[in-house]
Amino acid sequence: MLKSTLMLAVAASAAFSQQNSTVVRGRVIDELNASIVGASVTITDANGQTKSTVSNPEGAYVFSGLAPGKYRLRAAAKGFAPSGNEVELKAGPVSSLDVTLRVVIEEQNVTVASETPVSTYTNANANQIVISGNELDALPHDPGELAAVLQALAGPTAGPNGGQIVVDGFSNTSLPSKSAIREVRINQNPFAAENDQPSARIDVLTRPGTDKLKGSTYLNFNDESLNSRNPFTSHRQSFQVRQFGGSLSGTLVKSKASFFVDGERREIDDNELVTATVLDSNFNPVVIGDAAVTPR
Repeated sequence: MLKSTLMLAVAASAAFSQQNSTVVRGRVIDELNASIVGASVTITDANGQTKSTVSNPEGAYVFSGLAPGKYRLRAAAKGFAPSGNEVELKAGPVSSLDVTLRVVIEEQNVTVASETPVSTYTNANANQIVISGNELDALPHDPGELAAVLQALAGPTAGPNGGQIVVDGFSNTSLPSKSAIREVRINQNPFAAENDQPSARIDVLTRPGTDKLKGSTYLNFNDESLNSRNPFTSHRQSFQVRQFGGSLSGTLVKSKASFFVDGERREIDDNELVTATVLDSNFNPVVIGDAAVTPR
C-alpha cells in the first residue's frame, strides 16, 4: 500500500513538472529566409541561468525543460549582426520563435598616402647622395683622388667633363682639403634646374667658422718602398709624396661674423720614363730605358 502511494506521488510530481515547463524551438534565418547553420543560440532566465545550443543543418534549434517566465533569447553567427529578443514563456505547448540575423558588411579602411609635394630645394631630391660624418672620413685625403671618387659616385653624366664640382656655390674651382669639408651632396640628375650645364652636380659645402678658436693639421707621406720596379728600367725609381696642411677657424664678432682659413701643400717627386735607341760598340741598335725624377 505504501509503495503504491509513493508511485502515485512520483507520477503526480512528474505530471505537475511537465505541466509547469515548456519547450522553445525555432529557426535561425537571414533576411531572405535562408537557414543559418552553426549559429550560436543562448537563452537566459531572470536569474542569469543560461542554456546554449547550435543551430543544426536546417538552421533549427530547441530548448526544453524551461520554467515559465521571462527570458532573453540571443543568436549570433559569423558575418551576421547578433540579435536578441525578450520573450515570455508560459506553461503549456511548444513555443515557436524564429530569429532573424542581418548580414554585416565588413568595414574596410584604405589609407592613401598623399603624394610628396614638388620641391625646388636640392636636399629634397630623391636622386641625391649626401656624404658626411663617417662616410666623409672614409674618402681619400688627396684632393685629386677625392675628386676622382666623387666623380665616380656621380655616375655616368650627359656632360663632356663628368660631374660638375661646385664649392660653396662657386664652380671652376679646386677642391679644398678634406678637413675643410662639412658635407658633399651629389645630384645625379643632369637636367636639374640648378645646373648651368647638362651634367651631374657635386656640391661641396665647407665648414663654417666657430665661436671658439679651433684648428687642425695633417701630414701624409709616401715613398717608393712598397712600389714595384718598372720593367723597362734596371732599378727601382725614387718616388715621394709629401702632403701637409691645416685649417684654423674662430670668431671675429661673436654670433655675427667668423673666419675659416684652410691651406695645404703637396710635393710629389714623380718619374718620367725615358727610352732611347742607341748603338753599342759594335754599332748594333740597343733600346735603353731610364727614369728621370720630375718634381711637382
